[in-house]
Amino acid sequence: QRTVGPVKQALLDASLDASKIDEVVLVGGSTRVPKVQEIVKEVFGKDPHKGVNPDEVVAIGAAVQAGVLSGEVKDLLLLDVTPLSLGIETLGGVMTTLLTRNTTIPTKKSEVFSTAADSQTSVEVHVLQGERPMAKDNRTLGKFHLAEIPAAPRGVPQIEVTFDIDANGIVNVSAKDLGTGKEQKITITASSGLSSEDVDRMMKEAETNSEDDKRQKEEVEARNRSAQLIYAAERLIE
Repeated sequence: QRTVGPVKQALLDASLDASKIDEVVLVGGSTRVPKVQEIVKEVFGKDPHKGVNPDEVVAIGAAVQAGVLSGEVKDLLLLDVTPLSLGIETLGGVMTTLLTRNTTIPTKKSEVFSTAADSQTSVEVHVLQGERPMAKDNRTLGKFHLAEIPAAPRGVPQIEVTFDIDANGIVNVSAKDLGTGKEQKITITASSGLSSEDVDRMMKEAETNSEDDKRQKEEVEARNRSAQLIYAAERLIE
């Protein structure tokens, strides 16, 4: 039964229904166990593919990937993905995700943010990786500052944050003041420097703490909404 969870998670990540899968290839000697094959058939509604030795299939895949990278294999395209979500810390210590996990790379995504206080002339961009809603529970990839923002009421400056990941997994994060054109950026080369065990651990932590995390995020969002209402009321009185 332990195989069912990861299989369903893989389908969820790929936004696919089990009925849409053409073939299921078994990997690893333990998949020879009849009960494992039976469960796979129950989940997918078809017998798993048995044309490849499960002890050799990973090595075969690695050889194919080597052929693609060297240019010897030209009729296959193997797509890499982001192992975990990427985003930045926003008001109240929340992680705002710009790129969700399993996004195909290379990719680029931009989103516009603003200042959190009146007359704020600089912002810190805290780049994060992980699946938890609160910034403190995720992995810090880097931090940088965008300064010399013209003083203005909070919410007025327009700061465009862009995540750009190339085919090698190198992440370029930039923050640009759309009013002045001033820009700062950071290049992160170790964003995917996590072992599969690290990724699995972070995913399990997110699942285990999902209820508590949801409560924390809702509390922060409620405080943010209250603060915004108070600020708007004070501006009207002025």
